[in-house]
Amino acid sequence: SGAQQAAARAAAEQAAALRAPLVGSDEVGRIESIVADFKRANGALLDSLDVRRFELLQLGIASHHAGMLPLEKALAEQLFQANLLKVVFATETLAAGINMPARTTVVTTLSKRGDRGVEPLAASALLQMAGRAGRRGIDERGNVLLCRSAWESAPDAARLLARPADPIESNFCLGYGSALKLRRRRPLSECESLIARSFGAYTARAKAETAVAQLGGVEEERRRLRALLARFDRSSVASYAKLQGRLEAEQRSLSFLRAQEAEAEAEMVETLLGFVNRGTPARTSDGAAAIVADDPPPAIAAAMRKAG
Repeated sequence: SGAQQAAARAAAEQAAALRAPLVGSDEVGRIESIVADFKRANGALLDSLDVRRFELLQLGIASHHAGMLPLEKALAEQLFQANLLKVVFATETLAAGINMPARTTVVTTLSKRGDRGVEPLAASALLQMAGRAGRRGIDERGNVLLCRSAWESAPDAARLLARPADPIESNFCLGYGSALKLRRRRPLSECESLIARSFGAYTARAKAETAVAQLGGVEEERRRLRALLARFDRSSVASYAKLQGRLEAEQRSLSFLRAQEAEAEAEMVETLLGFVNRGTPARTSDGAAAIVADDPPPAIAAAMRKAG
């Protein structure tokens, strides 16, 4: 994907710009030892791996994204947790489910390419990535940098930071095959108990309880409205609804006419300003005092002198 390619490209560009490795000679030795163990354990897969990634590791740089083999990502995670990597260019998958704290987290863009095209980051994803900043027992505080891009502004970042975390939703789905395997190994009562303890069942119960509570409120409001309308016959209610609709239409027309009037007044003022000399006192529509700063154009000024 675009995010995976960007992570790999950024790692390569950073390495090309380096004049010296980000790690010391002793750390380089430890990295070489771990990489050598990795190559011996996975010799059959070396032909399918990108050799340049091993070269980046010796500089203290790595990439981490879904386009890499799980073994490659595990190697980067092992080196990072050992404090042998100083910079990791990654997608948001780096922040999910593994303990890899860093001193500083840099979020280069507030959007990502997903199943529905380019879409903004979820508040939970940003919170998860930002939560990587700050190593427990080492850093007093973690630093998070949000980079401004050509597509996102500072207000966009502020709105994303102010949003609450997205609710956690269960993707639990029990298919026919899983149900048959479960039923073959366990009695029916145990199967039911197991499913009832799942997070999906918990969220379903919570939603059902909320719906029941909301239904009670709706029923109460329905009874209140019925009692209120009981004093009027059906024709009176219909007439009132018709008058209410006409009132709303008239209010929309009035708003449109007022907007036209304001636009006409603005055009008139703009036209008249061309005939007013500099220094003439004026008052704006909101009551503030003002002074005309420029003389009329030369052609209009000459015409005014000739006429008067």
